[in-house]
Amino acid sequence: MVDFDDKLFFAPMTGEVLDITECVDPIFSKSIVGAGVLMVPSDSKVYAPCSGKVTIVANGKHGMAIKNPSGLQVLIHIGIDTVDMDGDGFKAYKKVGDEVKVGDLLLEFDLDKIKSCGKNIQSPVVITNPVIKKVDVLKSGLVNFGDELFRIK
Repeated sequence: MVDFDDKLFFAPMTGEVLDITECVDPIFSKSIVGAGVLMVPSDSKVYAPCSGKVTIVANGKHGMAIKNPSGLQVLIHIGIDTVDMDGDGFKAYKKVGDEVKVGDLLLEFDLDKIKSCGKNIQSPVVITNPVIKKVDVLKSGLVNFGDELFRIK
């Protein structure tokens, strides 16, 4: 993976890419948090979709945001209502302020534990900058982490 374009974002995990409108949580499906895609992970690792600085690590370690050099912030949120798990089944490898490169390991999570807690594994990947209303999805269906995922126009 080469991080040559700061408007290009890579798949942060292996799994299936769906339209964000398919998310069961309206805060994501209506793009209230931001524009992006919905991923259904098939693996338990999350990698940096861009280079930049970690700006958010959720207390429960179920989400992380990175701001790239051009100021675009991408949020990766693992599962729906996983905040209720209080970090059980999640491990963060980065903290707020850390510099990351595309492909760096950010988080690990226990997919089976999320499911056994009755949580949906749908995982939104969104750009949180309010001025970004749409992303150009480059790949949908099954993807591997590191595949080109979307671009900001």
